[in-house]
Amino acid sequence: KDNGKPSPPPSISILSMFGWTIGGVVALEYDDSPVGPYCEYVSMGAVVLSKKRGALGQWGSRLYVSTAEAEAVCQEVWNVPAELADIEFVEDNKSFPLCVTSAPDQTTSKSKGVPRIAVTGWANTRILRVDDDARRGGLRLPVLWTPSIKALWAPFVPFSANEIDNGGDKLPLHNLRLSASAIRLCLGCGQETSQSLGVPLPFGLMVDNVLIEIGPQSDSF
Repeated sequence: KDNGKPSPPPSISILSMFGWTIGGVVALEYDDSPVGPYCEYVSMGAVVLSKKRGALGQWGSRLYVSTAEAEAVCQEVWNVPAELADIEFVEDNKSFPLCVTSAPDQTTSKSKGVPRIAVTGWANTRILRVDDDARRGGLRLPVLWTPSIKALWAPFVPFSANEIDNGGDKLPLHNLRLSASAIRLCLGCGQETSQSLGVPLPFGLMVDNVLIEIGPQSDSF
């Protein structure tokens, strides 16, 4: 059924059980980047499987950024279909739960204007204190990335080539490494069920002082 929501390409299958799949939200605050500070919000649409390669991953249905410069570099350098949005991460204080209070409508096209996105309780994401050792290395996570469909793939799945066959087109793979100084599991988050966000799981993951390293298109898979 066509409900106006984004869908993955034909060579990618959504994994579901009784009509349900696992999605999520990724919220990132870049203190430094090639285009300066900006915020990013990704609606993770579903757990997916590459039909021909057997690769397991997480597909992002929409990706939003808070500046026009970030939108341009995503589109022009990485071929990521990023969209400009009014994104606000509200600090509040740590007594406020980390919640999405204004989520984008997944059925709304870019022509409908700039969407409004708000996340409250952002102070909870600041795990490190000012005097903490901020060296990265406590967490190092290698993954594979297909920017054009905003998909992250498990690194241990063997690919037969450096591209996933997208029904005749080719989806490039990049090595991507995430490292961070601190990580914390958040239990009992107060996110409510909604049409935009679905039924939330009672936990989230907070990561502080993250470094994202993206390699060139890989030829080893």
